[in-house]
Amino acid sequence: MVEILFLLLPIAFYSGWRAARKHFFKEQQQQCQLSDQFVTGVNYLLSEQPDKALEVFLNYPDIDEYTVETYQLLGNMFRSRGEVDRALKVHQNLIARSNLNPKQKETAMFSLGEDFFAAGMLDRAESVFQELLDNPSSNKTVSKAVVCGSLRNIYEQTREWKKAIEATDCVNQYNNKYISKNTTNDKADKNNSHDNKVLIAHYYCELADDALHQGNLHEVEKLMKEAQAVHKKSTRLMTLQGDVTFHQKHYKKAIKHYLSAITQDSRLLSMLLKKLESAANEAGDISYLQDELLKLYKKNKESSVFEVIVKLANQYGSSGKIDGLIESELETKKLNIESIHKVTDYLNSQQGSISTEKGLQLTNQSLVNYLQGLPRFSCEHCGYKLHDYLWRCPACQQWDTIVSE
Repeated sequence: MVEILFLLLPIAFYSGWRAARKHFFKEQQQQCQLSDQFVTGVNYLLSEQPDKALEVFLNYPDIDEYTVETYQLLGNMFRSRGEVDRALKVHQNLIARSNLNPKQKETAMFSLGEDFFAAGMLDRAESVFQELLDNPSSNKTVSKAVVCGSLRNIYEQTREWKKAIEATDCVNQYNNKYISKNTTNDKADKNNSHDNKVLIAHYYCELADDALHQGNLHEVEKLMKEAQAVHKKSTRLMTLQGDVTFHQKHYKKAIKHYLSAITQDSRLLSMLLKKLESAANEAGDISYLQDELLKLYKKNKESSVFEVIVKLANQYGSSGKIDGLIESELETKKLNIESIHKVTDYLNSQQGSISTEKGLQLTNQSLVNYLQGLPRFSCEHCGYKLHDYLWRCPACQQWDTIVSE
């Protein structure tokens, strides 16, 4: 009996080996088929046949950690190309898979929320992001600060400014938690915190602006205090203060507020010019605005301020101070073409005390100042500017490429 058992052992071993070998080759064959299917989908993508590629990927029977990442990249690629419907199909199919681990599902959920946002389905995007935020275990892959930022983007679109403030506070809250866990003092995090405060101030100003249009000045004052507490140097707040004082018919005070904002950011001048003119006209004292602009120009020497001074002088009349400034600037400064053009219009209108002959001399001198120092030649190969002709460009080292401007 023992001898028979010893004889059967090699047979059993051989049978087991044969069965294992058969199973192994069957798995290998299945994997090869799956790999071929995946490659087919990629080939469809490369040949610009996204619908066929999508059909292959969506019917792919099994995914692993590598194919999950490919799915994510595929969906994000569709979204970045504006093919949001395809992106939605990919990410929805991915979330429906039962073998995703929590991190993979969280990433797919966030991508789905971004798809909904890109498609303009803001209520669905909000629902997805809120679900991620409310889930206590869903900050391993996508940080909650990023989710809060996505919610903020939705509330900006829907003009729900109170919710936008809450979302930005949420961003700050989770960013501060991250900073406290890290001993390194990251300058980028500080900048983000400042940017978020600027945003919150804008949201309060939006609310205050709505309240102002409704005539609720008490609410406006309350909201402006909130904005000031967050960001004291907000030019948006200064502009709003000008609007409020204008509404209260304190026109010169409104001009002061507008000019304070412009002093801090000269780009606002073009936007606020009509308000400045309206306030000065309502006050019946355009010369007050002109004098304030002269003071501002002496401080910052911004060409845009000079051009507005000349424009107002041409439109409403001039004073000795303005004529003196124009003469000085034309004789000694290198003005840009726009400024010279506005001054020429003013001189032709003969609004001030500058004579025609003197005006021609000043215009000629301003053009001389402008032309001085301008390059006369450039390289047609690389665009390098030169004052004198050279056989060889010093920038790109090409020969005989220098041409006249």
